[in-house]
Amino acid sequence: MRAFRASGLLLLLILAGCAVQKPPKPIEKVERETLIRVGLVWNTPSVEFFVNNNFQITSHDGTVIAKGMKGNRWRAEVKTSVPGKTVYRLVAASMSSMENAEAMQEKLERMGLDTDIQPVGQTLRIGGRQIHDNRFYRVCLKPLFEKKQDAEVYRDALWNRLETFIVQQQVEKASGILRLINLENGQQFESSKSILIKGSSVTLVQVPVGDGYHWEGSENRSYPETVAFTIGNDGKLTAINMLPLEKYLEGVVPSEMPSGFPLEALKAQAVAARGEALASWGFSHEADPFDLCSDVHCQVYSGLSKKAPSTDQAVRETRGLVLWQDDRICNTVYSAVCGGHTEDVDRVWGGQAKPYLRGNYDGPGGLKGYGDLSNEKNLRRWINANPPAFCNTAQGWILPALEYTKKYFRWEVRYTQNELKTLLFEKTGRNLGLILDLVALERGASGRMIRLKIVGTEDVWIVEGELNIRKTLSSNTLWSSCFYVEKKENAEKVPEEFLLKGAGFGHGVGMCQTGAAVMALQGKRFDHILKHYYKEATIRRLY
Repeated sequence: MRAFRASGLLLLLILAGCAVQKPPKPIEKVERETLIRVGLVWNTPSVEFFVNNNFQITSHDGTVIAKGMKGNRWRAEVKTSVPGKTVYRLVAASMSSMENAEAMQEKLERMGLDTDIQPVGQTLRIGGRQIHDNRFYRVCLKPLFEKKQDAEVYRDALWNRLETFIVQQQVEKASGILRLINLENGQQFESSKSILIKGSSVTLVQVPVGDGYHWEGSENRSYPETVAFTIGNDGKLTAINMLPLEKYLEGVVPSEMPSGFPLEALKAQAVAARGEALASWGFSHEADPFDLCSDVHCQVYSGLSKKAPSTDQAVRETRGLVLWQDDRICNTVYSAVCGGHTEDVDRVWGGQAKPYLRGNYDGPGGLKGYGDLSNEKNLRRWINANPPAFCNTAQGWILPALEYTKKYFRWEVRYTQNELKTLLFEKTGRNLGLILDLVALERGASGRMIRLKIVGTEDVWIVEGELNIRKTLSSNTLWSSCFYVEKKENAEKVPEEFLLKGAGFGHGVGMCQTGAAVMALQGKRFDHILKHYYKEATIRRLY
């Protein structure tokens, strides 16, 4: 069938199950700031989908191209593309004001380092009123790197002088042609701009979930209107759900916390999820055509697939509520099971310390009898103990929805010498020889390992960062980096077996979701729960 160009679109005028609209009806415009763009699928050549009711296909500017009927199966794909261009940069500091950024810039330049300052983030307005401003200023080192490995080499060379982290920055956008194909009869249309499916929920087929974690797989997932298809920076297809923030939260809360948890815990989760989304909006995916992703990197969002009355109620009853400190929305991150003690945010992700994200004992009163958990000896006693923390769900009867959490409070992973040697070769790409030891070089407030030294007969390898340690020591991702190692050695003092004895599941920063559920079972309201985990923060209603 022959294609025609019109306003940047290459359209096939006859679509299966579709009737061309004449003239196109104007789409009601919604302020962009009220919508959030969630990346559903990216870095893929194509996505198949079906639409659950009658729908509209529109161009990126809202012009109605055609109407579609429910039931037909479609494929969105990239016909041709030119990838965008990104570079990697080192960030020395992130400041809340230009004045502070300029002061840091002067300090770095006295050290002989060339820098520039980049504004990051955005303001959020609803109904013409500004409700949030998460803008800040990054002090970046001037060298630009096309490859992340080169940026890492430069970062490591500066380690003794300056602690930095790496960001990706887009310098050229991708371009190309998208194609929609009705798989029932092969009729299709093409576009050089984004294509939107509006007016109905959309089910994407075999969406990847849990990349790198033990639940990794794929499944069909349904999303509320509107779903957009566009070309990502890599030149491949990206599917995006465009929807209001509160509707987004209805898909996040049941994905991050079981709907069978107590309502007050679900309400605390809704407030935390709202804060995390707003605090990171505008810079979590700077090089991507969406604001937040739907995976663990941001927050797990499963659209309509896990919606439940209890989680909808939690979102509704906390509408517009966030935690607030220093005239900003708190980035209220959370994890599944802290293991009895939460962690300092700067120890896990670097950057500045935040008073509301400091590591604390997850229980009534203070931590007694164990001392500083960053001390190896204290940490071993702590893991071998059974402290009465909120997230210790092995302490007798618990709500059925919490049964699965019992295995995470304290756990063990065992490797033979050959298993560990093979795993580390796969993860590091280096032949370390026989593995002689796993040494904790640095631990955080909860005992989580921040730097790990792997000692082999052929080489020594240092692993930096809580998540990198967890990924290095597991085919998927280790439950947490809060663990110590026991070795079983042969007569030559070479370990035959390594036993990792650990605590918790997740990074441990912010709210412990299991602890929140137990606090709710003990009669605590959601605001009490939030104040326990995010100390010195206050609750504020934005809208």
